[in-house]
Amino acid sequence: MYGWKLPYKIKDNEGNEIDLWDEKFESVMCGFPGEEFSLISDGMCGDYNAFGLRVLHCSDDGEGWDFVNLDIASFDAEKVKSKYVELFGISPATEPTLFIFSHFS
Repeated sequence: MYGWKLPYKIKDNEGNEIDLWDEKFESVMCGFPGEEFSLISDGMCGDYNAFGLRVLHCSDDGEGWDFVNLDIASFDAEKVKSKYVELFGISPATEPTLFIFSHFS
């Protein structure tokens, strides 16, 4: 993912918790066709959210991922930050980063 690992409870500029179950998050939470961004929320095991541009997704019974060549220079940081602001209504505190993680649901 190219984006951010976020706390489980995300707050707006006034300190109010952002409702991640709001309809505006549905496309990124559910992975609707054509949606290039993801919001993964784990409140059971990891107490985190991860948001950003999905780089690779694997959900089969195999052993992990295929090899993927990544060129971080090809990612558009401004596009990812704009989507963050659109959804959360606040600017991200840091620049997006490229990271890998496993989330089992």
